[in-house]
Amino acid sequence: MKKESFRQEALRRRKALSPLERRQKSALIFKELQSLRVFEPCQTIMTYLNFRDEVETTPIAEKILQDGKDLIIPFCQRREIVPCAITDLVKDVQVSNFGIREPLPDRLKPVSPEEIDLVLVPGLAFDYHGHRIGFGAGYYDRFLPRLRQDAVIIGIAFACQLFDNLPREDYDYKLPLLVTENGLINAR
Repeated sequence: MKKESFRQEALRRRKALSPLERRQKSALIFKELQSLRVFEPCQTIMTYLNFRDEVETTPIAEKILQDGKDLIIPFCQRREIVPCAITDLVKDVQVSNFGIREPLPDRLKPVSPEEIDLVLVPGLAFDYHGHRIGFGAGYYDRFLPRLRQDAVIIGIAFACQLFDNLPREDYDYKLPLLVTENGLINAR
């Protein structure tokens, strides 16, 4: 199967989850993330803000702020991710033309990728070997190599988005860790 076939199948599976199932599974993913030893010491954490039927990350973002940690969310500009600090999920965020919640352009507080301790990575399809398929624009494949070598990188997804093996290209970034509602997958 080609990447587009996996995209469509993963979207179909994810969309088949009811809103209640998504909330429950998202809560389990959040609980699993918090239980990871690598999560607690991280001070500067980047997460996407969920879109449509993705894993719900708003509670994660709220908890990061409540804990006094630095919340970073991606701002996509000219096919690149600009990581931006957010202090208020209402005042600092807008819905883009694509329906994605991102920092308000007039309130951008860019952060160097080297300052980020942990990144939560979205995707449409994942496999047990750390490979992922997104929407095909390569934003995260270009961004993740810019992080420090000791930065923690974790994909998050529903278990229904997992496949045994995905097709990949040389430029696809391999994720070391993936968390689903069923627990942690270490792909190192």
